[in-house]
Amino acid sequence: MTKIHTEEEWQRVLDLHKEGMMPRAVARLVGISEREVKHRCRMYDLTGKFQTEPRIGHPVDFKVRCAAVNDVVKKSLSCVLVCAKYDISRSAIKDWLNRFRQGGYKNLRDKRPQRSCPRMPQKKQIRAEAGELERLREENEYLKAENAYLKKLKALDQEESAEMFGIGPRSSTN
Repeated sequence: MTKIHTEEEWQRVLDLHKEGMMPRAVARLVGISEREVKHRCRMYDLTGKFQTEPRIGHPVDFKVRCAAVNDVVKKSLSCVLVCAKYDISRSAIKDWLNRFRQGGYKNLRDKRPQRSCPRMPQKKQIRAEAGELERLREENEYLKAENAYLKKLKALDQEESAEMFGIGPRSSTN
């Protein structure tokens, strides 16, 4: 995880860069990673803007991704120039280049779902289904008990009718 530096620290980096100090010396003096200092100084030299606040990721549409990849692959622009041109992070461009090399332009499409389903109705639906399931279980228990009762009743009825008509096994009364 990268350390988040203050705007004052980045302003000092810019001032030292404008004075002509090399990024390595600036990084040691201010206490920021040399890689970050080099990148931001290069971006300042290319665009004239110096980014002091941390970047926040934003979705980039398919056409911009294709254009950025074309600039690197077909026009042979460096990733830093493309990064400055489209205001995109280095890691995003490198990721898109890897995807492009693996499967062409179709792999540049965003594969994440655009919007997830709302969660609240699902929970209510699950609760409703749970209530329905509990009701069905209770009804099933009731029907099993009723069935067992009716079987016993039928057995008693058959026993009585057998005794009345003298059918069936008799108990030994000798």
